[in-house]
Amino acid sequence: MHEMWCGADASGEPVWHVLTTDKTLTLCGVDKREEPRNQAVDKHCLPCMKAFQAVMASTTS
Repeated sequence: MHEMWCGADASGEPVWHVLTTDKTLTLCGVDKREEPRNQAVDKHCLPCMKAFQAVMASTTS
């Protein structure tokens, strides 16, 4: 199962990433660090979401 994690994107803005199954990295390759606190996040990491879509497509075929 994959989980979401709130971290920074390349510009430093907080976004939701998708974690690898071992929960140590994001699907786009960002190291998991502490989550930003007290920030409302309404954006998703596009590279993570594309990678997650590919993972899900490969498990259903």
